[in-house]
Amino acid sequence: MNLVLLKSSEIGSDNCATLYPFDARTKHIVSHLRKRPGDEVAVGVIGGTKGRATVRSTPGGEKNGSGLVLELAFDGGSSAPAGPDLTLVLAMPYPKTLKALWPVVASMGVSRICLVRAKLSPHGEHCQSSRIGEATYRPLIEEGMSQGGHTRQVKVDVALDEIVNSKVLARLGLGGEQGETRQRSRMAKAFLDCGDESGTSVQPLRDVIMSACFAANDESADGARKVPLAILAVGPERGWTDGEAKLFQEAGFDMALLGNSILRVSTAVVAGLALASAALDECIQLSRKKRKHDTSEC
Repeated sequence: MNLVLLKSSEIGSDNCATLYPFDARTKHIVSHLRKRPGDEVAVGVIGGTKGRATVRSTPGGEKNGSGLVLELAFDGGSSAPAGPDLTLVLAMPYPKTLKALWPVVASMGVSRICLVRAKLSPHGEHCQSSRIGEATYRPLIEEGMSQGGHTRQVKVDVALDEIVNSKVLARLGLGGEQGETRQRSRMAKAFLDCGDESGTSVQPLRDVIMSACFAANDESADGARKVPLAILAVGPERGWTDGEAKLFQEAGFDMALLGNSILRVSTAVVAGLALASAALDECIQLSRKKRKHDTSEC
């Protein structure tokens, strides 16, 4: 827990928040971080900004019911810090794998998770959307946000009612670009296949993202995008089918490569998001340098 997350409803008019003894955050601050009155901890408001909190009292145990009071001081502003806009489209894995992935994905700073059903996803009740409610995934996502030090809320869309097709992609806003203003040149859209793609000529994921960022810079009115956009689709253990690969390509996605190894979904998700996030951060740095260079020439 590198950032103690608070809900805005937990903050009083005195700019203090009270956490009770049974709260996992209280136990973490006192037992793991070993904070005492007068010490500070890093805090953040979900959907808001980050700051520091001063510990003003420590819990006295369950019997007397005393809690932990945090006096808050924020860095300024009320909105979550802007950053790369990264969406993960994930083919439904086995529930045990999905449960482990929720906090990991959230810790990597994604802004949106779209859970879809692939032809080779697990069958039966595993793909019933009623089994994947917000009460199940939201605490795990907030756990990951806390670990990664993020306050931006992660949006989740679950589309498991039918196997992924053009209508599902359109409903999720991930469809083709007909009628759009060159959306493909303004964002990176890539899909990975966890199956065996040996012998297939595929670009590395970083190259796909960097190419899209450079294209955006060329077409942007101010010469650069301040916040790059990227969508990464990861298939099930047995991979996307040929039909699904064609579906994504028709929707403007490029097949991307993580390397020559055949990876499990859990490994591919982490590796893919790490590469995508690093490439987007690199795009931001290049954009800043370009703006600085253009300004100095004026």
